[in-house]
Amino acid sequence: MKAHVAVVGSANQDLTTYTAVLPQMGETVTGTTFATSCGGKGSNQACAAASLGLTPVTMICRMGDDVFAKDLLANFKKKGVQVDEETTILQGISTGVASIVVDTKTGDNMIIVTPGANHEMKARDVERSLKRLAEKPAAVVVQLEILKEAALAALKTGSELGAITILNPAPAPEAGVLDSFYKYTDIIIPNETELRKICGVAEDANDGSGMEESLAKQLLTDSGVKKAVIVTLGARGAMVVARDQEGADGISVSYVNQPDDLPCKNDPIADTIGAGDAFCGALAAYLSSGVGLEKAAARACGFASMSIRRTGASYPSPDEIPDCLKDKSAVDG
Repeated sequence: MKAHVAVVGSANQDLTTYTAVLPQMGETVTGTTFATSCGGKGSNQACAAASLGLTPVTMICRMGDDVFAKDLLANFKKKGVQVDEETTILQGISTGVASIVVDTKTGDNMIIVTPGANHEMKARDVERSLKRLAEKPAAVVVQLEILKEAALAALKTGSELGAITILNPAPAPEAGVLDSFYKYTDIIIPNETELRKICGVAEDANDGSGMEESLAKQLLTDSGVKKAVIVTLGARGAMVVARDQEGADGISVSYVNQPDDLPCKNDPIADTIGAGDAFCGALAAYLSSGVGLEKAAARACGFASMSIRRTGASYPSPDEIPDCLKDKSAVDG
């Protein structure tokens, strides 16, 4: 039996408008195209993990009894993500929705999320769903578009089951909110903005080029996170700050990026929606398959790079994955 990835999080319908100019406050602009797609950070991460074809993936979420849920369920089935429909669909409430505007020139985006059914998933629901899985998960992945108590229950239950617990702190809360989460978290994956926010540092603060490294080390040292802080850095890849008895102060720092021989690395960027989710889902799949932390992070950078060459939170299928992202010789402990 292959190792199993369980993703606990949000499932949304994305309503995306593409425009040449993002609107300012009080301004109306004309869009160029409009598209609907399946999204939500949890859904994206589950689909990303499943897209690699390395491990079975289960999505634990809540949706309403509406057309958006039908689209999401069909997408999960297409991507090979397992969903327990009996516990997932709720009557009398809407599925979560994300309203997205994308700048067609830069790929930058603005997003408003209406949680809907995502906020109906309680801590007891998460615990029950994880414990009833036919196979214990090798990794449990969590984000913060669901209720905080549900996210905490996912990490705690995952830890009790012996899984690698991965927290993507997005949307990022204020400093201190996650203090009770860290002792159940093996790996936390913020981007640069999220790292500053959860560490209580002003977004415009600048202590030099090493600020993120210093904050990541501090977070790992002071918080109780058990294994690593991985900071996603956009085009610069990712920084892996891990507990390491041989490193200075018991910590090692490495910077990784997409493989040099990734076929699409010089292709134009379509948009960046779901890139962070691609990284998180891919990392979970690689780690569950026995790939070491740094190699898993580098490959996850490559998978995320592939995702931004297409519109929306859209991920390559297993037969589209290049050899540099699936070389068996790179598998280790």
